[in-house]
Amino acid sequence: MKNQGKSSRAVGIIILIAIALIAVVFINIKLNEDNSANEAEQNAGMTPITQEDLNIGASAVLTENYFESFRAVREDTREREIEYLNLIIGGGGDEATLADAREQLVEIVDCMEKELTIESLIKAKGFEDVAVTFHYGSVNIIVSANSLSEEQVAQILEITMRETGEPAQNIKISTH
Repeated sequence: MKNQGKSSRAVGIIILIAIALIAVVFINIKLNEDNSANEAEQNAGMTPITQEDLNIGASAVLTENYFESFRAVREDTREREIEYLNLIIGGGGDEATLADAREQLVEIVDCMEKELTIESLIKAKGFEDVAVTFHYGSVNIIVSANSLSEEQVAQILEITMRETGEPAQNIKISTH
């Protein structure tokens, strides 16, 4: 009976982690859709007039808040994931569950470290701001810029491939 209560709690925690991950994926998809729509308009030769065009000062604030908000959501989600995994590890359970939780915890910390390193190295190349999400098999990079030259994309790609070991096809670079 005691093990059943721990098992139910572990399942509940795993469900909460899954919900948090779904939220992160949803945010990522939404950001990619917005960037894809902007790229499609630019590629078609259209230059839509936006609120940012009308108020350059507000544009700078919106961009800054975007990156701050992005990092805050990412950090909050990761903190919750780590908390849930620590609860699973601290709560005991069968060895397979504990090993899986420990492995996931190490993976999260590794991803966080890679994101921070990539963001720092890209900023060191002169970019105003950048946000990175890294999961094995997928890297998303959002750079604070109106557009990127081929040389800038190559620099970002080289840094990311070197730091993550991911091939170019797993790396998406966009601007905000």
